[in-house]
Amino acid sequence: MKDQWYGDNRDLVKWTVLLELATKYKVTNVLQVLYYSPTNWGQIEIEGEQVPIPAELLKHFRDVNSICNLDRKLKIETFKEPFTNDATARKNYLETLIRTVRDRDVGPSIVFLDPDTGLEPNGGQFNSTHVTGDEVQEIWKALREGDLLVFYQHQDNRAGREWIERKRTQFANAIKIDIALVKKAHAPRIANDVAFYFIQKA
Repeated sequence: MKDQWYGDNRDLVKWTVLLELATKYKVTNVLQVLYYSPTNWGQIEIEGEQVPIPAELLKHFRDVNSICNLDRKLKIETFKEPFTNDATARKNYLETLIRTVRDRDVGPSIVFLDPDTGLEPNGGQFNSTHVTGDEVQEIWKALREGDLLVFYQHQDNRAGREWIERKRTQFANAIKIDIALVKKAHAPRIANDVAFYFIQKA
């Protein structure tokens, strides 16, 4: 996730879905895995003078950790390690994430995977905006009974072809689960280019 995209309509949909799932499944903790890519903010020009964006404005409008302060009984944490597409960095990121997931001392949780784009393309040409199927499978294995895995997926084509069910199938195949067990949520009137897939570990 890039800071520059934080706080848009997709985030309203995203967190409505997560809060509803937390209530429905009686979980006490959400771990948001950000796949974080810090933004290198440009400067503002005022009468020819370059002015940086004040840190307090970035904190107010673009702080991805601000969700942790939501006034609810639900504990929200973010996994904000920087994420890049370098093979070694991806491997280290996954290992650290798996340890974090396994070491949590909380009741049933939502582990929310929140990449910029979603699952890798079927052709395998992934980059830092994607999570691979193998990575999702390893995270799924690390979850405990009662945990929910929730996954963010952005529309992956602009040609008008169906994508929500296709990516749902890809997600089910990644974790080796019958597709009928994978639920979905979306809000076509608010953000029609995103969907969320979720499943509870039995």
